[in-house]
Amino acid sequence: MAGPDRYRRQTVLPEIGAKGQRALGSSRVAIVGLGALGSVSSDLLVRAGVGRVRLVDRDVVELVNLQRQTLYSEADVETPKAEAAARRLQSVNAAVRVEAVPRDVHSGTVREILADIDAIIDGTDNLETRFLLNEAAMDRGIPLVYGGAIATYGMVFAIRSPETACFRCFNPNAPPPGSLPTCETAGIFNAVSAEVGAIQAGEAIRVLVGQAPSGDLLVIDGWRPEIQRIHLARRRDCAACGRGEREYLGARRSQVLASICGSDTISLDPIRSGTIDLDGLGRRLEALGSARRAGGVLLVDVEGRRLTVFADGRALIRGVKDETEARAVYAKYVGI
Repeated sequence: MAGPDRYRRQTVLPEIGAKGQRALGSSRVAIVGLGALGSVSSDLLVRAGVGRVRLVDRDVVELVNLQRQTLYSEADVETPKAEAAARRLQSVNAAVRVEAVPRDVHSGTVREILADIDAIIDGTDNLETRFLLNEAAMDRGIPLVYGGAIATYGMVFAIRSPETACFRCFNPNAPPPGSLPTCETAGIFNAVSAEVGAIQAGEAIRVLVGQAPSGDLLVIDGWRPEIQRIHLARRRDCAACGRGEREYLGARRSQVLASICGSDTISLDPIRSGTIDLDGLGRRLEALGSARRAGGVLLVDVEGRRLTVFADGRALIRGVKDETEARAVYAKYVGI
């Protein structure tokens, strides 16, 4: 129901007005990562009338997500987050074009996934993908709204290079694996993740209606609560925006593996062309364990492991101790 008064309480704001609402209606935004931050930011952007919203996530809904990921219900457990989020958001605002993309974002897919997009919301949970999105946003000349939350703290930074510092200006190098806390080890206060997601949506709306990003990093203490502003200057020696290097965007890999935050799960993407016959694969694997469809994925339980296989060939493999074991399990049951 897109009646003429739907956005009345938004257009009456002088900061937005009718002109700003038209700008939102013609905008195309990608939300990459549909966890706690992406749930809130995508919900607010759809309700605000952003014309096209692309929802990107490689994972499926788990019960532990429901503590903070507000788009999902118990009925969505084990279904792809992108699909569950799209169903929910399309029911909120049928006038918005909501697109589900249940894929992994890496150097082999990022250009296609971000094609014809005007702004990116970062709802991811790892630095490598953030470095990649930073480079992709610079190459496309579009804003990237970074967000992060852990324990009771969060951060937001609206980036539009070269007007502002880029993500790599204040994170020059990726720290070694295991050196940073995760939501599993440090926990997460659901109120702070909601604050971060809401501020990300607000920063995106400001940029989409024509406001320049401030260049300030917002540091949020969700427990007190309070917000600090830290101005970030562009670094001339920044590898990404200063020297123009594309370390992450230019990576060439035959296979992409990534650990899912806070679980014994590895995402494996063989970067193959074509699609998998999930029903046919399920019939073949039924003799070895159990296999059933859940929306756009096949759930397989075999030899104490759970495989969630997507139609594009990607799989989430639970119950494995490392990437070598993940590759072996994929090769054994799906094939490479």
